[in-house]
Amino acid sequence: MADVRVVLQALLDAAHGVDAVMAELAAHDVDELVTSRSSFGHRSLGAVAADFGERWSHGLANLTDDGNALARGLDEAARAYAEAEGLVVDEFRWGR
Repeated sequence: MADVRVVLQALLDAAHGVDAVMAELAAHDVDELVTSRSSFGHRSLGAVAADFGERWSHGLANLTDDGNALARGLDEAARAYAEAEGLVVDEFRWGR
C-alpha cells in the first residue's frame, strides 16, 4: 500500500486561493460593459454585445458556483484530515 501524506497547509492555501479568485471574478461583472444596445451605434453589433454579456454572466455564475464548491471541498477535506490527526485547522494560517 502506498504511503499517503496530506499537507494540510497546502489544502487550506488552495481553498483560500480559489476563494480569492472567485471573489475577484465576482467583482468584475460584464453587465457594466453593455449598458444598452444603442450605445454601440449599430443595432446588430449592440444585439451581439448584449447576447455576449448575457452568456458571459451565465457562464461566470456557473464558474463561481463551481469554484466556491471546490474551495468548500478543499476546506472540508483539510478539516477531516485534521480531525483524524487530532489537529485544529484554525491553528493553520491562510497563505504563507
